[in-house]
Amino acid sequence: MSYIHEALKKAQKKRDGRLASHGGGSPSRGMAGFGPGKWALWCLSGGMVVLLAFTAYSWLDLPGNFKERDSLGPPPKPLAPAQVVKQGSQPKDFFERGRVHQKNGRWAEARQWYEKALQADPGFVVALNNLGVIQMQDHHYDSAARNFQKAIRLKPGYVDPYYNLACISALTNRTQEALRYLKKAVFLDAAVREWACEDSDLRRLQHLMEFQQIVGTQP
Repeated sequence: MSYIHEALKKAQKKRDGRLASHGGGSPSRGMAGFGPGKWALWCLSGGMVVLLAFTAYSWLDLPGNFKERDSLGPPPKPLAPAQVVKQGSQPKDFFERGRVHQKNGRWAEARQWYEKALQADPGFVVALNNLGVIQMQDHHYDSAARNFQKAIRLKPGYVDPYYNLACISALTNRTQEALRYLKKAVFLDAAVREWACEDSDLRRLQHLMEFQQIVGTQP
């Protein structure tokens, strides 16, 4: 036993000498007894903490886990077809379609297109006049007269509504009113004289001296 005890003492002295040659002193309390097994345990524990943190972050980032996203609301819905404005749908396009129908005697279709043109542009004076002409054909004289009068207010130098008001007035036996409108139309455009002499709507006026003076057939 003494031999073993002496051998242990020598080994202890050699170990202390090596420590002294590397800076000496006793190891720190925090590192005392910190062997390879404990190092492995600490590494494993640290790895588990990192893994748990990453898992928690990934779960929180799933859709629906943040209430702030709910406050954004759903994406905007697309506009309904009726709310989409088509390119090229201008009053003039509607008017031209109506005019084609009118030339071909399709009065109902022409009226629909003129009305669309006026919905797009209530001040479209040519559409007002042509719609009034169709209303005259349907014997809706009051509605036609309102459209002609509106066209005159918007464009006082436009001859057609004056002439058409002369025709309405003649058809409804308002002779003096018809002559006044006819005179104004002739003043704006001399070509009205020829229209008036051939227009059956003015037949009730054509024998009158005032009419003949206006159109130039009576000196």
